[in-house]
Amino acid sequence: MNDNDTKVLEPVGKSVYVYQLPIRIWHWTMVACVSVLIVTGYIIGKPWHSVTGQPYDTFYMGYTRMAHFIAGFTLVISTVLRYLYALIGNKYSRELLILPVWRKSWWGGLWSDVRWYLFLDKEPRAYVGHNPLAQAGMAMGMVFMLVIMLSGLGMYAESSQSALFRPFLFMLDLMYGVGGNGQELRSLHRLGMLLLVTFVTVHVYMVIREEIMGKTTLVSAMFSGFRERRRR
Repeated sequence: MNDNDTKVLEPVGKSVYVYQLPIRIWHWTMVACVSVLIVTGYIIGKPWHSVTGQPYDTFYMGYTRMAHFIAGFTLVISTVLRYLYALIGNKYSRELLILPVWRKSWWGGLWSDVRWYLFLDKEPRAYVGHNPLAQAGMAMGMVFMLVIMLSGLGMYAESSQSALFRPFLFMLDLMYGVGGNGQELRSLHRLGMLLLVTFVTVHVYMVIREEIMGKTTLVSAMFSGFRERRRR
């Protein structure tokens, strides 16, 4: 099988090592970070009611913001490392970063995948790595995360005294450039969260559906790294 052909050609029952350990670590790190960010971000956007008592006993919002910042910085760092690893990882580690849109076969596979997930085709095409629809979807999810990360860093830079975050003030300048202000930057950040929640929902549906009805393992592959063609 050459590098340009992602179809499964191996016999039923044979495993193929697809997801290397750094990719799997990044995936589950992202799952944990996004989960924390969604919950804490919602609380920050709709703060809890005021409570009485000593500050050291009622520092709930402070802890919430701290958890949000830790998860956010972890997400940024792990994503940067994920992109760098694509330079040295196997060919499957680059599938989400380089979409072969110049190949007619990729568009044909994309349309076939859409028909499969809409229950219009009885049989799916089998792939070793990500299918074209998953590639396109994950690339879109990465764009959503990029919006969230840049807007989040822009808001953090707005109140930070560190020169390290000063370059991210360009996000605030961008909002002023289109006639907005810091509140629009927060709205963009919140919009990114809503888009990411939508992406996660669709992603989980597609993963579970593929695991049950598809030709290759998927959920277990994110633990072991191996994908296996199954008898259907």
